[in-house]
Amino acid sequence: MKLSLITAAICLGLAGAAGAAEPNTNQPAPPTILFLGDSITAAGGYVRIIGAELARQNPAAPPRVINKGRGSETVSDLSEAYHPGRRPCLFARLDAEMAQAKPAWVVACYGINDGIYHPFSEKRLAAYQAGVEKLITKVNASGARLILLTAPPYAKPGPAFPEGTDAAAREKLLAKANAEAEAEAEKDPNKFGYRTPYAYYDEVMARHAKWLLSLNEAKDKNVTVIDLRTPMLAKLTETHGRDPIHPNGVGHAIMAEAFLKQWPAISAQAKGK
Repeated sequence: MKLSLITAAICLGLAGAAGAAEPNTNQPAPPTILFLGDSITAAGGYVRIIGAELARQNPAAPPRVINKGRGSETVSDLSEAYHPGRRPCLFARLDAEMAQAKPAWVVACYGINDGIYHPFSEKRLAAYQAGVEKLITKVNASGARLILLTAPPYAKPGPAFPEGTDAAAREKLLAKANAEAEAEAEKDPNKFGYRTPYAYYDEVMARHAKWLLSLNEAKDKNVTVIDLRTPMLAKLTETHGRDPIHPNGVGHAIMAEAFLKQWPAISAQAKGK
């Protein structure tokens, strides 16, 4: 998939102009961008596309892009009962990663694992929210700037509702299905997980994403949230292949494009322009 909508304006986020004849030793070092996330980030596709595009736009001083995604990881510190070993949590390693990379920017993509493939619950949402808030606090304290990415959709929408179901009726049906599934989960801890996900798990992801995007209105947080979910939903039949959790090449390209479209404005704002 070509990133045809990406313009030369991306250069605003990187010091200097592309194609400079000689490097200026008085210029600050190119920024380090540290990517954190679960197996979607660890796969590397969208990170490589972003790194290559930013380097193309500024070959004289490309950013240092570091991918530290880790499979199965969460920020919520939640885990399914049958997961092979408790899911790792970012905060067991975050301080060490930050100390080693010394990033100017941190880009984090979490969420797909944070609902642990269960029905929606306020308790699990609160654990995700607490993890995100902790990440914001730690990155801000380091002096780096944080960009959060909404999780990609869980690419299996769940059973269709009866034809003609309006929005209000759909919400009632979803609430009923969620309540019934949550009751099952309480009776059987092994009922739901990555191998046996809740049928409407993407609705859980939608609620998590809605909250995450609301942080763009919280000026005191010093964080930017980029919506990966919406552009991927528009092409959901193309974005995943082997399973509904991990995006394929098309999905990673859409993720990268969503980031790159917003990078010029984000980096310009950071410079006070």
